[in-house]
Amino acid sequence: MQQHIQNLLTEVGFQLGTLREAKKRFSHRLAPDFRIFDFLRTDENGLSTCIAHLLDPNGKHGQGPVFLKAFLEIVGVTDSGLEKNSACQVLTEKRANGLRRIDIYLDLGAAGIIGIENKPWAGDQNQQLADYAAYLEKSAGTRNWLLVYLGNREPSKNSIDPEKLAELRAAGAFVRVGFDELVDWLETCVCKANAQVVRVFIEELIKYIDSNINWKLDMSEDEETREVILKTEQSLAAAFEVSKAMKGVKEKLLNKFHDDVASLLARRGFQLIWDNSLENKWQGNMGFGVKFDPAHRFFLRFEFEYTDLTRLFWGVAREDASVEKDASQWDAIYKVMDENFGRTWGQSNVWPWYSRIEDAGIGSQLENWSLSSTPWVMIAQGESGLAGKISELADRVHDAFKSEPHLLTKFA
Repeated sequence: MQQHIQNLLTEVGFQLGTLREAKKRFSHRLAPDFRIFDFLRTDENGLSTCIAHLLDPNGKHGQGPVFLKAFLEIVGVTDSGLEKNSACQVLTEKRANGLRRIDIYLDLGAAGIIGIENKPWAGDQNQQLADYAAYLEKSAGTRNWLLVYLGNREPSKNSIDPEKLAELRAAGAFVRVGFDELVDWLETCVCKANAQVVRVFIEELIKYIDSNINWKLDMSEDEETREVILKTEQSLAAAFEVSKAMKGVKEKLLNKFHDDVASLLARRGFQLIWDNSLENKWQGNMGFGVKFDPAHRFFLRFEFEYTDLTRLFWGVAREDASVEKDASQWDAIYKVMDENFGRTWGQSNVWPWYSRIEDAGIGSQLENWSLSSTPWVMIAQGESGLAGKISELADRVHDAFKSEPHLLTKFA
């Protein structure tokens, strides 16, 4: 069996290497890895803006209500009254119940209103969907209304009571749309769009969603790997043996990563903060960080938002819940990070500043450790790999606060 495993790994490596070489050779003509959305705002608000624009019959896409009608079919809403474009109004960040903001708000005139909560990555806030449902019901009056939850997971119990959610579903006032379903809608839009520039835009949006939200692998490489695995019975058996061993491989590499980062940080006088669940449980909202001084109440943090080491992001976070939010301090930390590191996802009660790991300048394809081989290969490289990149980033963050280290302590 060991020989079959070695043969499998050798052939997969050869086939993928050949494919990557071909892509590299023809990249000047085909640019297979070029993605328009790599250069645009791709946080939750940016994605909502793209979706809202396509849903707007009066949008610059110039296709009228065709995209909106296709979306309404997915969520089960009749399109009566949409023949006149003026009958529909599409807004983003619609204020609801005080400080709440609905990501996308559609007023369909006589057909009713729809609120879309876009959740590609972030978790729900306390009573968030319950508040949105109450607002939509009140705003609709005698008209129909619908709350659409755009996400690959069910809403959390703290966002809306499960019994209330079941009632809304039964009444046709709530529907969850997964991002795979959203891609189906976008593919329909591509077919219905008459303008080439609009088709290109939607196709690029599909690529972004598949890669960064649905976590789909490079399809050409995936196909090559499948072909090799299914080539013989021995290859198939070897693939299952490799699959069974991978969790143990990752655990061993994580231990190595811990030791390498801890060693590099200790030489700088920094401390590694490591969540114990990273050893084997791989829960969501777990990660590791760097504390520059024992007296600091804020530290450099790297966190996986989802389970199985998925959706890694980074920023400056508070030490624990005893550090209550002080707007002036949060804004001061945000300003330092924004001036030195630029692009951001935003700010929260836990994070004065946080952003995509892809924008940290330490490498690409580091967001999803569940599927990407890149972080594991970099970890295997020891102190010259990912551990070294993390340590260098820690140096840069430390230097950014060198003239204002008091910002990382708790305000009196």
